[in-house]
Amino acid sequence: MTPAQRVTLFALLGVASGAAAALVFELTDPQGVSIYGAPGLVFGVIFAAVLWHRRVLKAVRAVIYALAATLCHAAAVVTALQLVEPFQHLLGGGDKPGLIACGVIAGAVGGGLLAVVTGFLAPIRRGALLAATGALLGALLPIAVDVDALGPFVFYMVWQGGYAAALALSLPRIEKV
Repeated sequence: MTPAQRVTLFALLGVASGAAAALVFELTDPQGVSIYGAPGLVFGVIFAAVLWHRRVLKAVRAVIYALAATLCHAAAVVTALQLVEPFQHLLGGGDKPGLIACGVIAGAVGGGLLAVVTGFLAPIRRGALLAATGALLGALLPIAVDVDALGPFVFYMVWQGGYAAALALSLPRIEKV
């Protein structure tokens, strides 16, 4: 598999995982509690399986990756929720500037934490790329909040697809199993 094919495959799987995560969230949790864990768990399970299948992670490390993705996403959500009101007050101009700032910070927190964990579990080369990707994609947070019921779908599909593509770029050559 060429690097371009791997990036494309990971991005498409990330888009699918983002859609599945948003679907789980939208259909199972009208109170919004699963937003803390469901998107990270779906992403983690899918990519733990991919990384295990591609022999990047052994089975135990794959389980740790799935759990870590869940916890890292929860940390990102908590970060965004804690910062949104102070940033909206500080930056003014309506909701968007505060949401963008919160999304960048929360994306860096979640993406960066998962990059650190991934670095302990697998031989990645570009952990900083994962954190930066998380931050840049986090700037899209207003889409999840401001765009009716499709907002979470669009946000998670783009965020998880982009992060997965960066993950593919961060991994060494993967042999097909």
